[in-house]
Amino acid sequence: MQYARVRIVASTSVSRPIEETPVTALAAADGVDGVHLLAGGVADTDAPTYTLSITGSEDAVRTTLVDDPNVLEWDISSAEAGTVYAYVRFRAPPAVGALREHLTRDSLVVLLPATFHPDGAVELAVVGSQSDLSAAFGDLPEGLSATVLEVGPYRGGRLHRGTGLTDRQRETLRTAHELGYYETPRRASHEDIAAELDCASSTVGEHLRKAEARLVAEVFG
Repeated sequence: MQYARVRIVASTSVSRPIEETPVTALAAADGVDGVHLLAGGVADTDAPTYTLSITGSEDAVRTTLVDDPNVLEWDISSAEAGTVYAYVRFRAPPAVGALREHLTRDSLVVLLPATFHPDGAVELAVVGSQSDLSAAFGDLPEGLSATVLEVGPYRGGRLHRGTGLTDRQRETLRTAHELGYYETPRRASHEDIAAELDCASSTVGEHLRKAEARLVAEVFG
């Protein structure tokens, strides 16, 4: 079996926008850096239930869920160290069910977590036969397009790590790697990385600490 990690976005080739859901609204909310789908109900329904890990403030999560008329039921199970764990049942547009059905047909299985980004994109991994993967991402439902980020053999449940990073954490980590921050001896400092990203060196330190902590948790947690 093979896996493909992909980024799915609304296609620019269609005039109608993809309908927003409470999950995409959370990802785009001020005070939220990323939303990770940890588990979802298996029933084929237009009112799915998700458990989410949300990187951001509890106030931002509460405000977004309270204000969204499509949220049917929600609860925050815990909120600590900048991560909010929430249960959400919501009224979903047909596009959600169509994508779920499309990515679970034939041999395909979606691996969680799936990460929702502020720009409306969702990043996830799918396992299946090579022919089924090619067919699925070559013919997505109308209004969607996919960029394949990584492919490879799926062995022992292991594949790409780091899907829980926010876009900014990933960019900072990539820049640090490219500049030689992780080489021995180090060839770059926080100041060098900050100059490349046009931000403060303290911001670089914060992004690197959070990214490294999440990667360590994924490996050993």
